[in-house]
Amino acid sequence: MTDNDPMSITDGRNAIIERVLAEQKAYEDRRATMMGQCAERLTAPLSGWIARMIPATAMRAALRGADRAAKLTLPAELTGHDLLDLAACDRVALRVQAWSQGTNAASGGLAGWFGGAGLAVDIPATIGLAARNVRATGAAYGFTEDGPEEHAFRLMVLEVATSMASGRRRDSLKNLNDLAAALATPEARYVLSKGGDWLTDKLVERIARQLGLSLASRKAGQLVPIIGGAVAAVVNASFQVDVARAARYAYRQRWLMQRKLLPAPEPAPDKDKTA
Repeated sequence: MTDNDPMSITDGRNAIIERVLAEQKAYEDRRATMMGQCAERLTAPLSGWIARMIPATAMRAALRGADRAAKLTLPAELTGHDLLDLAACDRVALRVQAWSQGTNAASGGLAGWFGGAGLAVDIPATIGLAARNVRATGAAYGFTEDGPEEHAFRLMVLEVATSMASGRRRDSLKNLNDLAAALATPEARYVLSKGGDWLTDKLVERIARQLGLSLASRKAGQLVPIIGGAVAAVVNASFQVDVARAARYAYRQRWLMQRKLLPAPEPAPDKDKTA
């Protein structure tokens, strides 16, 4: 059997799908690392003060502006690969992650030299790069549509990315997957496109608060000038990795849903048998 044999090609594709399904399941079951939990506890006393420096109105404006700006900065090479080849889509998405991680680390390292004053520049830059990260990852898997329903989906991706260390992560993932399933149905997509502005407004309110708190807890160590540069570089890189992983999970789910490759959900436990 040669590499060009149809059976060999099919087996290779099946192996890729099995690997991706295992990675999707691992992401769903993942929990915050001990390091992340410890860091959150250590920065808690300062995070409340930093959160007050990030007004909700500014976060809402930043989220909306960042999404619009991200649309204008997507490179053409994101859509030049075979969108039916999941491995190729993954490779492009990983390049998006590497670029976002490196760029935000550099911008954070520079802003961190100025301590608390640098936050005023670093936080909008971080949000802007996160929005581009999500949009670019979606393009890597062939999802370049726009509209209120797609904006809502991108916001939910950010919600999942910022809920890793919280008890809301399971609910955030469920909401994301429910919307992904709805967007795979033309009828549901039509309904969402008509009422999507209302959904987006609600999500912006909720995610603006959550994103502000998440960034505040992560960036507490950035308040010390000079030393804060090293902290900010690491924190920003870590945040973009979280965003990229959430986006890769989300758009892979939609890629798999479109092709009906997701396994059926596990049946709920029989209450009569467990009683």
